[in-house]
Amino acid sequence: MIIRRLEWDSDFFGYETGEIVFQEKEHLENYNNYKLIYIKSSQDFEKEINYFKCEFSETKVVFEKELEFFPSEKKHIYSNNEIDFDINQLYELAFESGKYSRFKLDEKFTIKKFKELYQKWVDNSISRSFADDVLIYSENNQIMGFVTYKISENFGTIGLIAVSPNFQGKGIGKKLLTFIENVLFSKGIKTLIIPTQLINETAYNFYKNQNYKIKETSFIKHYWRI
Repeated sequence: MIIRRLEWDSDFFGYETGEIVFQEKEHLENYNNYKLIYIKSSQDFEKEINYFKCEFSETKVVFEKELEFFPSEKKHIYSNNEIDFDINQLYELAFESGKYSRFKLDEKFTIKKFKELYQKWVDNSISRSFADDVLIYSENNQIMGFVTYKISENFGTIGLIAVSPNFQGKGIGKKLLTFIENVLFSKGIKTLIIPTQLINETAYNFYKNQNYKIKETSFIKHYWRI
């Protein structure tokens, strides 16, 4: 198995981080410099690596939907360029978005580092390096939800999406998602992809109810140097 150095992760965490696509019968080489290795596979697997221990495992689910246009209101939905906002409110929503993330649930990462990661994700989305737009749902100067998306070739992908715990159950997530679907459809993009975690039952059921279908399931495990 060939290990690929993850430059962004290595620079952000401050130690060598690599990634492997699991292949059952192949031997892993040239991994001694790494502290953390992600191993990914389309099927669940067991793997032993000398001097490393599997400390965390998640099942990732990618949803997909072929888009159609449905009338929706732009009321209360703004691009981040259209309104003044408190960046800290977006950070808090990002933390909510990532509460089932492997970077939150793997206890080898600190909460401080998890928050730094998601703050950087928000900052890079606002600067348009991680996203094409950041859409904010706001009423009475109160940010209640947000979503980021990126267009790649002929499909769009949701990056971050969250509704404040104080305003969940009011249809805000559905309004944001429908709005993005229409934005993409108007740009000639007919497919929207949304990754989430199998353990995130609320998100899983929400996307199912919005007629999203499972495109793929994958298994990700974190191997940390002992």
